[in-house]
Amino acid sequence: MEEKGSKLLKVVSIIMMIGGIIGAVGSLITTILIAAGTALLSTPEGQQALANNANGQYVGPIMGLLWVGTILLIAGSVFEIIAGVKGKNNWNNPAQAQTLLVFGIICAVLSVAGNVFFATGGAGVQVVTIITGLVLPVLYIIGAVQLKNQA
Repeated sequence: MEEKGSKLLKVVSIIMMIGGIIGAVGSLITTILIAAGTALLSTPEGQQALANNANGQYVGPIMGLLWVGTILLIAGSVFEIIAGVKGKNNWNNPAQAQTLLVFGIICAVLSVAGNVFFATGGAGVQVVTIITGLVLPVLYIIGAVQLKNQA
């Protein structure tokens, strides 16, 4: 007898757990770098450098965008890990399909929002972040829909 469930959901869930952990570590490193930059800019030397730079007036808002982006990416990483665990544990349980679908959507939205704030702040967007943060949740959503259709 063939096992029912979404094998796509099972595989993507495992990859999302790994991607979420990598994303959390990357977000932690980013947090440290932003905090160091903020601390440096608050020194008298940093303030003088800002005063001498025509673009210095934009640093505060840019740092704010980077902080918001980092917070969103951290939240996205946490949701990816949770979604991955839930998907791995429930890949063959159609009763959980709706919950898994919601987790996939939350992961995708947090990823897009975090990347928008990063790009707006001038930090750019990494291809790996897009893949783990957007492509995987979309595949996860497809797997959840497959599972839901088995009910």
